[in-house]
Amino acid sequence: MFLSFFQLYFFFMYSRTLFVVAVALLGGLTSCDDDSSNPILPTIVTARELVIDKTWKVTATTEKKGDQPAENLYLDVPSCFQDNLYTFQASGAFVLDEGPTRCDQQDPQTRTGTWALSNSGTTLRGTITLATQPGNDASLELGGVIESLTATRLMLVERDTTGGVTTVTRTTLMAQ
Repeated sequence: MFLSFFQLYFFFMYSRTLFVVAVALLGGLTSCDDDSSNPILPTIVTARELVIDKTWKVTATTEKKGDQPAENLYLDVPSCFQDNLYTFQASGAFVLDEGPTRCDQQDPQTRTGTWALSNSGTTLRGTITLATQPGNDASLELGGVIESLTATRLMLVERDTTGGVTTVTRTTLMAQ
């Protein structure tokens, strides 16, 4: 097979050009950079880190029984409960602040209980004992499976099945 002068020249020039481009690309990919020794890794924020040491306020509560439409329970909550503030402290303390409006002026402004995450950080439960008189145990519980969580919004879902009917309660809290 004979190649003409032009074919040889063209093949040589084309090969040389490809070689130069390949070396340039390879050099660009392997060049040193000040930041190459310190790769930026994504920060993984845990549920615990997102909920602690912020003040949270319940802004919505809905309940859906079976196939019925969801009902807005928050509309029926007295305003003295709607302004309550909740804090999940790093120490495990769960603090309820009655907010500007207390339902009973003789109740303390703040009460403290405990909170914890379970199920690999997917379930949150906070409990505060409100009354400890014999035969009159009362407590406040706030919790459920974490359906969504951001730095400013927490949505908890609880499911309860009784008599074959499942009730789904969603509680939304916003960081204040």
